[in-house]
Amino acid sequence: MQLGSENPQIVLYLNTQIPSLPKNHHDLKGAELSQAILENNNNNWRKVLTIFAKLCAPDEDWRSYLHQDLLLKQQINFKQVLVKSAQMHVVAGKANWQRFDTAVVEKSAINQKKWIYLKPNILFTPYPDYRQFPNSMISECRAHLHQS
Repeated sequence: MQLGSENPQIVLYLNTQIPSLPKNHHDLKGAELSQAILENNNNNWRKVLTIFAKLCAPDEDWRSYLHQDLLLKQQINFKQVLVKSAQMHVVAGKANWQRFDTAVVEKSAINQKKWIYLKPNILFTPYPDYRQFPNSMISECRAHLHQS
């Protein structure tokens, strides 16, 4: 399953329970979809969307980006296959790394502040929760995403 843009620039891959959504979620786009996720789920999904917005926003105004453009331009994906059309991929959560056949990741992660990228367009990050993925790490990852 996927949520958001059909042609994303950045895809966030998660190995977690899909959020609760209204029956008409397939008809919801962008801001409406973000709002439906926030209204129908617990604080975990607020954190996921907030961190994803901070990573993707073109400037410091991540709040507006979250509520207007995040899922209009980007995608959250629950499959274990990279979206070919995306420019950047963020594989979040150590348990998720194995789904993408990345044995090298764990060995390298020890030396790289708990997040790494194997290829210029793939970031392997902690799960998007502030205890695991603090603002300082968000800033580093964001810089890498926006330089590409």
